[in-house]
Amino acid sequence: MTLAEFEEKYYLHDSSIEKIFYDAENKNLTLTIEFCFWMQNWFCEGELKNGLIDVRFENVSLFEYENHDFQNILDDIDTEVVQTEISDDNILEIVIREYTSFQPLEMDFWIMKIKADNVEVTELERYNS
Repeated sequence: MTLAEFEEKYYLHDSSIEKIFYDAENKNLTLTIEFCFWMQNWFCEGELKNGLIDVRFENVSLFEYENHDFQNILDDIDTEVVQTEISDDNILEIVIREYTSFQPLEMDFWIMKIKADNVEVTELERYNS
C-alpha cells in the first residue's frame, strides 16, 4: 500500500513504537509497534484489543528525525504516537511523545519522517491488556 493508504487505514494514536530497524543499504525500514487494534475503524467487537504489528517501509528515500538524537533511538525508549499525517510532498510524519522521566513526569516530542514507495503491515500477535 502507499504511505497515504497506510496513514488512512492505520490510526496509530496511543500506539507505542517498540523497535526500529533501518537497513539503509537495502532501503528498508521496519517499525515494531504495540498497536491499539480497538481504535481502528475496522475493529470488530469481541476481537483481542491490542497487539504487535510490524510496519515495513520499502524503497525508503527519506528517514529522519526532528528533535531527537538518532544514536539513542534504538535504546530503551518509552513512546506513544500522538498523531500522523501525510505532508504535501508525500512524506509520512509521525509525531511521537517520549517519556523521559516519571518522577517528575517529563516528556519530549519528536517527529519521525518517512518517504517510501510501499508499506506492508504484518500482525505479529494480539492480546487484551
